[in-house]
Amino acid sequence: MLAGGPLTFSNPLPLAGYADAIVMGEADELIHDVLSVLESASSKSAALAALAQLPHVFVPSAHGASLPSIAKCSDERLPAYSAIRTPDTELSNMFLIETERGCSRACRYCVMRRSTNGGMRLVPKERLLELVPEGVTKVGLVGAAVSDHPKIAEIVRALTARSCHVGLSSLRPDRLSDDFVGALREGGYRTLTTAMDGPSERLRESLERRARIKHLQRAAELARAHGMKRLKLYLMIGLPSETDADIDECAAFVSELAGIVPIALGIAPFCAKRNTPLDKSPFAGITTVNARLDRLRRGLKGRADVRGTSARWAWVEYVLAQGGEVEGLAVREAVLRGGSFADYKRAFEALAPARATAKRSLFVLGS
Repeated sequence: MLAGGPLTFSNPLPLAGYADAIVMGEADELIHDVLSVLESASSKSAALAALAQLPHVFVPSAHGASLPSIAKCSDERLPAYSAIRTPDTELSNMFLIETERGCSRACRYCVMRRSTNGGMRLVPKERLLELVPEGVTKVGLVGAAVSDHPKIAEIVRALTARSCHVGLSSLRPDRLSDDFVGALREGGYRTLTTAMDGPSERLRESLERRARIKHLQRAAELARAHGMKRLKLYLMIGLPSETDADIDECAAFVSELAGIVPIALGIAPFCAKRNTPLDKSPFAGITTVNARLDRLRRGLKGRADVRGTSARWAWVEYVLAQGGEVEGLAVREAVLRGGSFADYKRAFEALAPARATAKRSLFVLGS
């Protein structure tokens, strides 16, 4: 089996027990060399031996746990875009295209920060627009920092002029302007969605986020001015050094925003990722995360819609994000037992004696 994709920028080791080879990083050019090897090899063993000699290809049987460097394709290959459009997908009949690749920012929790593969590489507006086929009615603009493109409002307006509904994969609050939000509204947006990231200004500062109180207030004002139904904010809880005071600050601030426009919060527990400055940060604990989520719900009752992802499954994500081949193989055991959280818990905790250290264990469930 051959694997690849975004996971390879962080931690592909949990796949090592399943994949014969893993293409690391950007495969736009490298995939051609890989396919040539597979086409010409006389046997599986010969193919794996040849793949192990290619740069940026991880062959677990040859490399063990030593990962090769991440591939970077030439800028001339950009952008990636949809080869197939079909109604039989979640993003039905949507044409997806990159506006940029990478990111120029330094957010401490993010794998795609500015130190990854040279940071942000922009796709010229003209190149992007010429690649969108005639007759397309839905266009998704894709990238780690789509709203950081200096001509993003012009791009959205140009697509809207073609009668396209436009979707963006990422909006940064400090990039929202009257012109940009107006373009989004014309492109079909009814909810303005952006990232709050941390529950307090102190934690956002610790994450090296540019989002500030003034940017989030401005986002609420722009959502109201352009007739959006609501402002949706994504944030994490369970961050390093987080306390109840940070949660209380979030409740007070979001209550203020709710006086401007209806607010919905999408909350995810923080899970440290490999190849980030916050790598190896502990999971806050299921009990702690649930207690803080409940505290936030109480603080915002009747003022904002608060929806959080499961703290239990976030712990599973954390174990895999920080784990290796044995954690990946434990997934198979969990699935064969039925795939419930209890099955994952038993499978991972069976590894704990070998994985626990005096300083840190992946398998702490509580606070």
